[in-house]
Amino acid sequence: MAYTYSHLFNFKTTGLRFFTVYGPWGRPDMAMFLFTDAIAKGNPIKVFNNGNLERDFTFIDDIVDGVMSIVIKGENQKSNYRLYNIGNSKPVKLLDFTTEIEDQLGLKAKKEMLPMQAGDVKRTWADVSDLQNDFGYEPKISIKEGVKKYLSWYTGYY
Repeated sequence: MAYTYSHLFNFKTTGLRFFTVYGPWGRPDMAMFLFTDAIAKGNPIKVFNNGNLERDFTFIDDIVDGVMSIVIKGENQKSNYRLYNIGNSKPVKLLDFTTEIEDQLGLKAKKEMLPMQAGDVKRTWADVSDLQNDFGYEPKISIKEGVKKYLSWYTGYY
């Protein structure tokens, strides 16, 4: 729809797709909050596909950097319509993600291993090559650092 309006009315439109964003004040229905909260409270976590899923966990600071680079430099956009992925560009296994939370909290998760959910996919990640080429985007926050920053916020707030 945005492409059509850009084409028909000759104005620039940029679409952004964010990949598994986490960080302070993040959505309480996302994995980072659900896992952290359950582990901290001694409740079980649901681990789908027995943990054999991979997601492109992206710390909020990297999302903001991507958005700001587009906002600041976007007027130089070559075409009227662009679509960019903003993510870490490095899929992480769900079990590695939960292990990082466990290690940094110093608590062991009670894992409820479940089959794959209907409609889910085994692996998702952001191809950020267009964003890198057009705006020099480079995600900087590793899972280890991002989890540490998130847990610092979580433990201070809760």
